[in-house]
Amino acid sequence: MNKKTDVLVIGAGLSGMMAAARAAQSGKKVTLLTKGMGTLSLTSGCIDLWGYEVDNPKQPCGNPFTQIQKVVEQNPGHPYAKVYDVLKESLTFFQDICDKDGLTYRDNGGENWLLPTAVGTLRPTYLAPASMAVKDLNKVKQIVVAGFDELKDFYPEVLVTNLKKSKLLRPDCELTVAHLKSGWKKLYATSLAHRLEQPEGQQEAIRQLKPLIKPGAIVLFPPALGERRDIDVAGLISKGLGCSVYEVTNLPPALPGQRLQDLFLKYLKNQGVTVILSSTVTGAQVAGNRCSHVTAEGAGKTFTISAQTYILATGSFVGGGFDSKPGQIEETIFGLPINTGDGKWASGEFLSLKGHPFNRFGIDVNNRLQPVDGQSKVILENVLVTGANLSGSEFSIEKCGNGVALASGFKAGKLAGEVSR
Repeated sequence: MNKKTDVLVIGAGLSGMMAAARAAQSGKKVTLLTKGMGTLSLTSGCIDLWGYEVDNPKQPCGNPFTQIQKVVEQNPGHPYAKVYDVLKESLTFFQDICDKDGLTYRDNGGENWLLPTAVGTLRPTYLAPASMAVKDLNKVKQIVVAGFDELKDFYPEVLVTNLKKSKLLRPDCELTVAHLKSGWKKLYATSLAHRLEQPEGQQEAIRQLKPLIKPGAIVLFPPALGERRDIDVAGLISKGLGCSVYEVTNLPPALPGQRLQDLFLKYLKNQGVTVILSSTVTGAQVAGNRCSHVTAEGAGKTFTISAQTYILATGSFVGGGFDSKPGQIEETIFGLPINTGDGKWASGEFLSLKGHPFNRFGIDVNNRLQPVDGQSKVILENVLVTGANLSGSEFSIEKCGNGVALASGFKAGKLAGEVSR
């Protein structure tokens, strides 16, 4: 069986779904094929562009665009150097998609947010769901952390102990732990989210929290304020308490990332994108410098898909886009060369602020995201590479993973949309 499409996106992480959304906006027939659902559901749901000062990696940066501009000037091999021209446009596109489906993402006037995490540190990020975007944290007089005795993997005392050390808080800010009872023997994030979507669950929380609330307070909840986007759990509890209510960012997996993933899948289907789940691309037919079709397996069947443009959004090692063997690393579909720098995998220090070399392994591309060899010659002209597959990014240290994914996916989709039929 042979399927035909204008654009085939392989992978359903943030870069893949952004690519599919942007190509569909151009009127292209788009197919998204994935063996899994990517890592988006494992993320905090925030969009990090750049976290720390380039010249002082211990210092959270204010304006991420200033730092990214430095990176682009100093390091032309960084993924941002290939997609900086569409970065702001891609952010607007992303926010528009989310707004239309009721999941508002807020910026901080061009500056990074510093948002409380589940362990009481402050996380720099550029776009945050409205339920996480704590305004004027430095002016808050009281922070009440809502803990649930039955909830696994959320420790409010740890959050409070570490947050007290923050120099961002006013010296007289009062931090309080509220131990809430749910009546359940065990709670997980999903079961708590479902409970808080119900009016009785909201009233249960409000009744226990209200006696603790003082003027100028905010309440921090674990990231479980509902799973459905049509119920504003944070807003309803906030109204009942008479103060602002927020979710903290958490260790994965986290519901905010799942909300974002669900939103994008719904959006793509509404835009006419064909989504093929639980399928694996097993090979590609290449003639000269073009791919004619790929072979895939799924639901017990083998089939081929031919397209004008192929967008490779398979997620590096984590997503199965790269495979490593002793002395060898390979890209699993097209056999594209992987830039491994000097070949070292790790630095001598485990928590080095310079990161580890293997994070920078990836595929070299030109400014049109086409894969190139060591002499900058295009290898496959109708294949575009996005996200974690791109070489040159130390995303775990730079805090730029979702920013690169978002901008590269958008640019790939835009370029695919410009290809004539």
